Amino acid sequence: MPIIGIIASAISGNLGLSVDYLVVAGGAGGGGNVDGSATSSGGGGAGGLRSTVTATGGGGSLESALSLALNTIYTVTVGAGGAAGDYYAGQQFGGDGNNSVFSTITSTGGGGGGYVPGTGRNGGSGGGGYAANGGGTGTANQGFNGAAGGGGGAGEAGGTDSAREGGDGVAVAISGSSVTYAGGGGGGNGFAGGTGGGGAGGTSGNGVSGTANTGGGGGGAYQGGGPGKLGGAGGSGVVIARYSGLTQKAAGGTVTNDGTNTIHTFNSSGNFAVGAKATGGTITFITGFAVHTFTSSGTFTPFANLTADYLVVAGGGGGGGSYRGGGGGAGGLRSTVTATGGGGTLETALSLTAGTSYTVTVGAGGTGVQYENGNNGNDSVFSTITSNKGGGGGKYQTNANSGTFGSGGGGGGYDGVTTTPGNGTANQGFGGGSGSTSGALQCGGGGGGAGQAGFNGNGGTAGTQGDGGAGVAVSITGSSVTYAGGGGGGNYGGGNVTVGGAGGGGAGGSGNSPSYVNGVAGTANTGGGGGGASGEDTGANGTGGNGGSGIVIVRYAI
Repeated sequence: MPIIGIIASAISGNLGLSVDYLVVAGGAGGGGNVDGSATSSGGGGAGGLRSTVTATGGGGSLESALSLALNTIYTVTVGAGGAAGDYYAGQQFGGDGNNSVFSTITSTGGGGGGYVPGTGRNGGSGGGGYAANGGGTGTANQGFNGAAGGGGGAGEAGGTDSAREGGDGVAVAISGSSVTYAGGGGGGNGFAGGTGGGGAGGTSGNGVSGTANTGGGGGGAYQGGGPGKLGGAGGSGVVIARYSGLTQKAAGGTVTNDGTNTIHTFNSSGNFAVGAKATGGTITFITGFAVHTFTSSGTFTPFANLTADYLVVAGGGGGGGSYRGGGGGAGGLRSTVTATGGGGTLETALSLTAGTSYTVTVGAGGTGVQYENGNNGNDSVFSTITSNKGGGGGKYQTNANSGTFGSGGGGGGYDGVTTTPGNGTANQGFGGGSGSTSGALQCGGGGGGAGQAGFNGNGGTAGTQGDGGAGVAVSITGSSVTYAGGGGGGNYGGGNVTVGGAGGGGAGGSGNSPSYVNGVAGTANTGGGGGGASGEDTGANGTGGNGGSGIVIVRYAI
């Protein structure tokens, strides 16, 4: 490619990352055994092994490195080991291992060990057969066949070193040191498993399980005249990705280096995010940015110095219980993109330091309860940024909760007396609405939202009386999503049917005795307030809706 073309590709983000890999599938379980005379079941076959470093499985040639596109998420699946053979559970054969996958590379799970009088099953490496019965067939360039007794390994067939022993695995040095993976399980009656995590066959007992994260097959059971025995379970697989240089260029797995290369090891399934500059949350890419979304608490750790935009939304408050409860206030919303809460000006992006772990707290929503005010939500935090919890709505004839809230809850409805709503916090959200004073059409006030105050109950039969305040639309993920709407007030049957504010606010309950209705919960990961209850009876009704949990989203330029 001409120099100008290379520069253009680099600018547009199209240059790939060349990645070596080791992909080992889950090993299979060893065969189980039944009561009776002495019988030996076959060991499980090892998981298939594919590699670009040192050696690959099945005696094949080394595979070619992958060229992975920048700013792209690649799913990594680490195959589980197969279940132990268990005659009494209807699983006489050892369970096959599960495939492991990285990008376009799939390694096949090991084949299950045989039991009386079956052969082993086919797989990445074939399972060993019962006693003198044959083994299953391995997969070309991944593993070898099983034999009578021993399961096949990635490096040799079962029974190669000694009759009924598991086949040895393959040593690979992708992690910086030589490690052997994918040994076959040994046949029952104490025959050895293959090097690379293969489990030994049972000696008058259960087979030994394959070693986790090696893809080793489980050992076969041996039954010497007593109760039936179990085979050993197969060992789980592993996926390792490696690229040249010590500058981290992707996120995912456990990251180490060998002094020359950066290494990502996956002992469980996950994502390999090429082009990301930090770990934490769920990573996606949009034009020009990497986005990390936290729907639960975690840690954000950049491996380069970053200027980061953010959206931090706290948990919404619960709706008031009992009669005509006030709606819960939305969680506070602080943002550097599109708009922020409380009618404020956009906040300033954060400068984050490479190698520093920043705690992310996603606030839970407050619970709605019977007979009482709704509970307040919980704060959300990212680095130095704290968004305040939403306030709980008031129960019948009771003020909303007082305190420091992102948005305040609505006051409870009451005949003849105005109840006081909770207040919001500047640049985060608004206050709630007052409860209605109308005897016939009592209605709780709406909870405040990030973009609008909650509406007063007023006792009307239509319009916005008692509705929750609207939230704020933010496009930090590349799409416009509205967050932090207030909960609607609970209302007597003849009053306005209240709605929650846009952005996850729950609707208020609407109904007369004996058909009182609970408030509706705020939507999870929006910070929406819960709706107030319409009334109570001896059953479950009369409970305010729970507030919705918050969310934290971080993005940076790529």
